[in-house]
Amino acid sequence: MRVAITADVASETAPVSMVFGRCPYYAIYDTNTGHLDFVANPGGMLPRGAGVQAAQFLIEQGVNMLVTAGVAGPNASMVLTQAGIQVVNGFQGRIIDAVEAIKNGNLKIGYTQVAPAPMAPQYMPVEISPEEEIRMLEEEEARIKERLEEIRKRLSELNNQ
Repeated sequence: MRVAITADVASETAPVSMVFGRCPYYAIYDTNTGHLDFVANPGGMLPRGAGVQAAQFLIEQGVNMLVTAGVAGPNASMVLTQAGIQVVNGFQGRIIDAVEAIKNGNLKIGYTQVAPAPMAPQYMPVEISPEEEIRMLEEEEARIKERLEEIRKRLSELNNQ
């Protein structure tokens, strides 16, 4: 089974994101291999329809379950449901906590751990130390630099054709 976990930062110690369609990353956990991979959300910056685009992206990734700290919007939820993707809303904790809950079979499909408010779910942020935040930001900076180098290399290749 492949599980997508919403992420604001590509780090297993980061809190699970409240945002579904516009979160910057999805942590994809494969229960068969035990591998956790972070993939950028290609539709996170769309002006409209980010939730539906995100749902379609997760379908393309072969995801069977979604874990989010918030709630997917109605249109995205419809796409996820039609694709047979199970959804866990309102998960509180870090990405690694979600992975452990998946491993231990402690996630309840459709279960909201925190009762949502009328317009938005309640959220209790996970406290992280300044040292941990610095480490997470340095990791993100390294990933961005690596991606920028890939882009520069590809641009160079295309310009030299």
